[in-house]
Amino acid sequence: MVHYICTGGCGQVSDLPATCNDKGCMKYHQPMTVCHCEDEKHVEAYENPNVTFEQ
Repeated sequence: MVHYICTGGCGQVSDLPATCNDKGCMKYHQPMTVCHCEDEKHVEAYENPNVTFEQ
């Protein structure tokens, strides 16, 4: 299942393409990273943090 996570440290997860909305996060307002994991560890996203959705 495709989902999107913030790799800036805040841990936000979204089912839809989104940008980080955590003002305390170093990736605030940046696109979340695409992830396809099913184990909720998001290894794919952390290994490829620049794979984001097109705005």
